[in-house]
Parts: sequence; structure tokens; C-alpha cells
Amino acid sequence: MPVIDAHTHVFPPDVIEMRDRIAARDVRFSLLYASPKARMADGTELSRYMAEGQIDRAVTTAFAFKDRGLITTCNDYILEIARRDPRLIPFAAVDTEDESFALAEAARCFGLGARGIGELAFYETGFGARERKALDNLADYAQKNGLPLMIHVNEQVGHIYQGKTRMDFWELVAFVETHPDLVTILSHLGGGVCFYEFMPEIKKIFARVYYDLAAVPLLYSKEVYGFVARYMPDKVLFGSDYPLLSYKKYGHDLDLLEEAGRQKLLHLNARHLFG
Repeated sequence: MPVIDAHTHVFPPDVIEMRDRIAARDVRFSLLYASPKARMADGTELSRYMAEGQIDRAVTTAFAFKDRGLITTCNDYILEIARRDPRLIPFAAVDTEDESFALAEAARCFGLGARGIGELAFYETGFGARERKALDNLADYAQKNGLPLMIHVNEQVGHIYQGKTRMDFWELVAFVETHPDLVTILSHLGGGVCFYEFMPEIKKIFARVYYDLAAVPLLYSKEVYGFVARYMPDKVLFGSDYPLLSYKKYGHDLDLLEEAGRQKLLHLNARHLFG
């Protein structure tokens, strides 16, 4: 069966080599990657992962650094490896705190072949009214140009880990409601906000929202796959969060799903979204 991995991260080799220096000056990057145990991968390693896991296509992005130079360097690298390998679906990373640059960088990358924007994250600040309003122009641009917007959303209870932050779900709902025609991908099952779609008003507002499974094995029990395959089969994308996890971490549990739901999660929903 085809597999589309809708959530992977890669970096240029020289950025990986400079990990310590970058972490010393970028608190956002430091939260996730300061530890040498935090895996980073380049395009060659992503290609190897796809071959070993029999991944047909992969959405790939880098990281929303605070440094403009690092953002453009990583975006250029991803666009270049995507030009060489048509299996890759490149997303442009931006710094949401630098609104004018974020918009300019998104437009630049769109002109060079980017297929989406993200993963947007709010590791230092959390997500509240200020962060929501700062996204408006970028969301309008993405909506106008048919670019999905991928947002990191983590669960608000449970164990603590590096990068876990407060997300105001009222403000998240307000953001989606303000941009009804924008395709939004809420990563990590939207931090559990997906379960609020049992409320009719939220289901209506979230009509164009998708969720991915990135890092789900670290967060939920395996029963969650059967739940989403049954109750929101058209809205969930397989995403590994590679190199944090690989398809192997999901494969056995996904194999237990009924065939129709499994196909939707593994490739049909992503194929519908990305073409």
C-alpha cells in the first residue's frame, strides 16, 4: 500500500554540524535540538528512510529559527532537494514573530516551488491572542494561494517534555474561524483539539482542518488510531515527525486498522490534499 509521510524535518549538513553554536544563540532551536540525543537528518538520510520504510512521498520542512539567514538557508536547501527528488513536498518554514519577513519568505518560497507553509510553532511564547493576530496576514496569503498552513499544537495535559507549551484553544478556534477557506494542518492530532469536533459548531468551523499523527506514539495509546480511523477518517494524515520517529514506530498498529480507514490515513487523505 502507498504511504505518504505528511510530516518530516531535514536540515542542510552544515547546519547539523553547527548545532551547538546555533543552540547557544537560538532559544527556540535549543529547546528541541540542544541535546546531542535529539536527532537531526539531512536530505540523504530522508531519502534512505523513505527507501527503507517504502515511503512513496514525504512532506518536508526544517525549523522556524529566529535567525533570518538560517531560515532562508534551510528553505533553499529543502527546495533544492525537492527539485531533485519529486517525491518530496516542500514546506517553507518562517518565524511568526517576524511578520513582514514571514510573509516575504513565504512568497519567495512559493515562487520557487513550496507547496505549503510550516511547521509554525510557538515554543517560547505559547499561543494566545497576540500570536493569533500575528498570523492573520500570513494566513490570508496562504489561503489566497492555496497553500496549506501547518501549525504545531501540543496537548495541554499529561507529561512534560521539551517544547511543550500552552495553547489557548479558544484562540486556535478563533484563528480557524477567521480563515474559513484556509486549509490548516494541526500537527500531533492538534493537541487533542480534534476530539472537540464532536461538538457540531466546532465540526462546522473546522471543515477545512486536517490533523497529522506526528509523534503520536509518544503521546497516546495505540487505541487512538482506531478511534480517528472510525470517527474522523477523512481528516487525519499519517506523519512520522521523522527523524524523531519513523514509520516503523506506527506500522504494526496501523496494520490492525480496517482496510478502508488504513488507506485513508496512510495515503488517500494526503493525496486528496496535496494532489
